[in-house]
Amino acid sequence: MTDRRYSLEEIQDRFAIEDLYDRQLAAAEAFDFELYDTTFAADARVDLSDFGLPACGYPEYRAWLASLQGTMVEAQRITGGLRLELEGDRARTHVPVACHVVMLKDGERTLTHTGIFYNDRLERRSEGWRIVERVEALAWSARD
Repeated sequence: MTDRRYSLEEIQDRFAIEDLYDRQLAAAEAFDFELYDTTFAADARVDLSDFGLPACGYPEYRAWLASLQGTMVEAQRITGGLRLELEGDRARTHVPVACHVVMLKDGERTLTHTGIFYNDRLERRSEGWRIVERVEALAWSARD
C-alpha cells in the first residue's frame, strides 16, 4: 500500500479543521463562549444522550455549558487521533477526547476523568468550517 497524496486544498481543510478543534477545546476550558461560537454553526444539533441530556440545538447546548461555570472549576481536555473524512464542503470526524475535570459541589472538589468521542458532521460555511452536528459518546469514566 502506498501513502495517500493530498491536494493543497485537502491539506488546508485538514489544518482548518484541526484548528477548529483546538479553538473549541480552549474555549470550553476558559468558558469563552464568543470563541466557542466560532466552532459551531448557530443551527447545529448536539446529542448528549450518553450523559443523560436530550438532543438539542446549539443555543440550548451553549446555555447548558454556561450553567456549569460555577461547578466545573478546572478542566483539561486532550484530543488524539483525529479521524477525518473530507467530502468537498462537508466532513465527518471521530475525535477521541480525554477530559479531566475538577467539579465543585457543596464546597467539595472532585476530580473526574472521562473518555468521550466527538462524532461530528462539519460543513464549510462562509465563515469557515463549523460543527453542524455532534453526538458525544461515552467511552469510559472514573473518579479519584
